[in-house]
Amino acid sequence: MKIAFSDYDGTLSVPGEGVPAETIEAVRMWRSAGNKFGIVTGRDHSLIAMETAAYKIPVDFYICCNGAALHDTTGTPMALTHLPRAAMERFFASKHVRTYEGGMLFFTAERAYSYRLRTDVPPSCLTPLERIEDALDLTDVIQMGMKFSDRAETLAAFSAIDADFPNTFTGNMNRQFLDLNSAGVNKSTGIADLIRRRGWEDADLLIIGDDRNDLAMIEAYNGFTVKRAQPFMHEAARAVYDSVGAMLRDRL
Repeated sequence: MKIAFSDYDGTLSVPGEGVPAETIEAVRMWRSAGNKFGIVTGRDHSLIAMETAAYKIPVDFYICCNGAALHDTTGTPMALTHLPRAAMERFFASKHVRTYEGGMLFFTAERAYSYRLRTDVPPSCLTPLERIEDALDLTDVIQMGMKFSDRAETLAAFSAIDADFPNTFTGNMNRQFLDLNSAGVNKSTGIADLIRRRGWEDADLLIIGDDRNDLAMIEAYNGFTVKRAQPFMHEAARAVYDSVGAMLRDRL
């Protein structure tokens, strides 16, 4: 049995186009051959399940919130790594939040919340918070999300946060998006946890992603990337494909 782990935004889903029909068919062929297919994403389950349902993509598991949440095929949580409430409280009082004018996302195992407007997520998918302090009343937050103007500003923002909050957060970065998870949590650790729980240590693993928050899993599992990825991803990957579908067909 082979197990494929694919990032969603920018990898499985092509920017501006969505998920190609040939990739969806390749996923079906892959699973019909007795293999497993799952998504590893920075989104929470509510947002990624909306996509898989819309495209009718068959999925055996979800690794959400950059490895902080594992869900089975029905969406039932298998494991969650929460952000400490005390760390969130200190962070909200810091200059990093006080001077930040953008919208913030907060993910729990069941729902996505927003403080101030986020134009990259449909408002109907988000539960609004009137005050940022309301996030402290949520049960078991597993990820906080911020958005900046570009990649450089995102990297600089997390560098400053990490300097003031050492060993507190992992900054999982994708383009201009910064996701804050508990220290040590990333897509690679999520994959390792799922493999252990499912007893897949001897399976042939295929990992594919396209951006910085995928780098840890690409490096840890000798993974793949897509042509539209940044050069640093091409350098880290063992092979480059046109699409996830092309990878699956090549490795059947």
